[in-house]
Amino acid sequence: MMKNNNIWMITLWAGTLFFSGVIAGFFVSHLVSPPPPWHNRSGQPPPPPSPERLKEMISSRTIDRLKLTTEQRQQAMPAIDRLVERMENLRQKHSPEYLEVFMEFFDRLDAVLTRTQKPELAKLRMEIIEQHGNRGGNPPETPPRGDENNGKNH
Repeated sequence: MMKNNNIWMITLWAGTLFFSGVIAGFFVSHLVSPPPPWHNRSGQPPPPPSPERLKEMISSRTIDRLKLTTEQRQQAMPAIDRLVERMENLRQKHSPEYLEVFMEFFDRLDAVLTRTQKPELAKLRMEIIEQHGNRGGNPPETPPRGDENNGKNH
């Protein structure tokens, strides 16, 4: 009987020690490991890169992966400049369309929100306006909408 009790106690202590290590390892690994690249404090995706940063990213990737010579780099730069210019033009051209889609969504959502929820929707609206309007030009002229339900509370 005493032998079974000792085995039981050793097993219990070993299990406790093992699970303590698992728990400590979990917390320590989260403290020392960097967050994944898609994680940021705001919980939103990072803004698109500036045209200068985009050019830098494309040219360095092209130069490194293709192992371009100095002469080839000089010859490739006009094509990279043109690519970045066209990509930025597309972004500017379609940014108002994205904004319009979001504003339509917010208008529909506004109809089902209570008065206490609407201020948070207004903040979301402004974040989207800033995100789609601050790069490469003036922010769009889309102010946050007011209480379109005339004070109705859902």
